Amino acid sequence: MRLRGYLAAFVVALSVVLMVGLAQSGADLLRADRAVTDTKRTAVGAEVWDAGPGTQVQLRAVTFNMCGGNCNGGGTDLLPHIESEIARFQPPAHLIMLQEVCYSQFEWFQSRYKDTYEFSFTPMLTNYPSCGASDCSVNMDSDPNNDDNRCWIGQVLGARGTLGLKKEISLGGENHQLDNNGKPLPLPRTFNALCHDVTLVGVPGKVKGCSVHLYAYYDAKGVGDRARSAQAARLASELDADIDAGKVVVVGGDFNAVPQPHKVPVLDSFYRPGAAPGGGIGRFYEADTTDDRDPDGTGPEPVIWTQTDPDCVAPADETCRSGQSTVVDVSPTEPRNSKIDYLFFSEATGRATLSAGVYAMYFGDAARTGVKYKPEEAARDSKGDYLKLSDHAFYRGWATVTVS
Repeated sequence: MRLRGYLAAFVVALSVVLMVGLAQSGADLLRADRAVTDTKRTAVGAEVWDAGPGTQVQLRAVTFNMCGGNCNGGGTDLLPHIESEIARFQPPAHLIMLQEVCYSQFEWFQSRYKDTYEFSFTPMLTNYPSCGASDCSVNMDSDPNNDDNRCWIGQVLGARGTLGLKKEISLGGENHQLDNNGKPLPLPRTFNALCHDVTLVGVPGKVKGCSVHLYAYYDAKGVGDRARSAQAARLASELDADIDAGKVVVVGGDFNAVPQPHKVPVLDSFYRPGAAPGGGIGRFYEADTTDDRDPDGTGPEPVIWTQTDPDCVAPADETCRSGQSTVVDVSPTEPRNSKIDYLFFSEATGRATLSAGVYAMYFGDAARTGVKYKPEEAARDSKGDYLKLSDHAFYRGWATVTVS
């Protein structure tokens, strides 16, 4: 490994005994009807729940804003590429966090992984035509029973084991939603973090996973930044009780904000006080930092993270507010280099050293049959833009937990 942050290696010692949008008003009425999104079965490998003190396990997770509507039209034909990327992370990921997933795509993942993962879904939009239905007007009335689920898009959480208690944490931000030009959004979102207590194969402890997508736009008056800052603070505050209860909390998703505190304060509520530069008021370590170690020596070299202002030099037991770009380049003449996707692990006593694997997925041919990791190897469309699976990078990481 020659470049910073390839795979996430997060080593912590816990001093606890670990046990095992675009919704309109109709979205709120749909909550009770979506119990079908949570499957129930007994987790395999349950014998590991009784592991004794000193047991070390790797808690592994991936997060990916797959742009399932705008980039993929709700289709499922390209989803095997995502399945392949998940499979490349070995041993297998315990948690899968996906954002901007059309309901039809959620059902594909549910079916594809029915023997290994349980999946859950929450909507951000219920009237979104880019997921495959040309007319979503039926979803805008007061009756949720006649909804066309081809108009739903939202967050997905998957667990290699059993999904437990579901909690949709309301993040606010539904009022006064503006686009980049300061104009009201025609399809305002509903913002909920999708969280579950989970019983995971091979992890003898209490774990909570959350998949999240924050407010997306960047207007000149800072309405979006204020909304995101409030949403992140609300989420972090709601997770305090879980951390105090001894759970390892993992949050993955699209925060739509860069990590540097001198640019925006959105991530202050997640980064710990010792995180450099600037610190924070949070209780989390972010998986992608300046560490340059390669835990398993596999996979493609990631693109260098070039946002170096300010450079980060963290204390030995802390981490940086930095990381590789998660926004995928559109074309050779329009480079996009910005970190807006995150994988957070809740605090624990002891030293923490982190790294990460973040990389774009381009296609090498117009038929989109093969994935490339370097833009110069990607095929291009008629406009000269790279063919890509998503406008976000695929992000994987882990935390090694010691049971005491």
